[in-house]
Amino acid sequence: MNYAWEAALEADRCGIQREDLRYVPVRDGSPYTEVVQEEINNREIKKKEIEINPLYRYAKEFSGILDINLKGYEKTRLLFFDICMQYLVQLDLRQGMSRQEYALRFLFSDLLDGVCGSQAAEVVQGFEKRKLSQLLRLILKLYRCGSSIHLFREVMRRLYPDSLVYASNEAVCQVLIYVGVKEEKEEQNRLKFLQDMFLPLNYEVFLFWEHHFGIIDVKETMELDEMVLF
Repeated sequence: MNYAWEAALEADRCGIQREDLRYVPVRDGSPYTEVVQEEINNREIKKKEIEINPLYRYAKEFSGILDINLKGYEKTRLLFFDICMQYLVQLDLRQGMSRQEYALRFLFSDLLDGVCGSQAAEVVQGFEKRKLSQLLRLILKLYRCGSSIHLFREVMRRLYPDSLVYASNEAVCQVLIYVGVKEEKEEQNRLKFLQDMFLPLNYEVFLFWEHHFGIIDVKETMELDEMVLF
């Protein structure tokens, strides 16, 4: 890990909010990296306080403010440095954004503003960052390609890795879904949102949560107390 923006991305991977990170200037930092850590090749974020060599990229901007000979307002200067680094990290990350990334940001903002309803806004807020990113990309794909059972299968596979989606042999527009998680209110709301968003209106959906429905000649689905009848 070299730059402060890499620490922010690693925090995303670890489930840490970027806003919770605090950037602290250090005097004995390496002249070869911006992020100061004991192991130069380590990428794991073990604490929310990120030590930074303030002179690695921004010597002109910070050398006067963080001069060791300057006395007084220590807490104010540290706070100012953290605020500046928060902004600079976001600026770094935005410089690498593609046109699609901008579209995803606008899409997320619209969902939070209730364009698809207040329930959809509440559901979207509940997703962790990694799954939210996958969901938004698939919603963008939905706008371009239209709703379909194939796209619904993809979103279920991304958000619920153990899930299975079956097309019924009895009716063309009937779908059987094994979710693979415990049935809870939050999960119910998420599945309702996904159905409304990705499936055509004329589709009939049957949900199976923790237990799969029994399929003759498929041993894994015919275990007692581990199956449901359909």
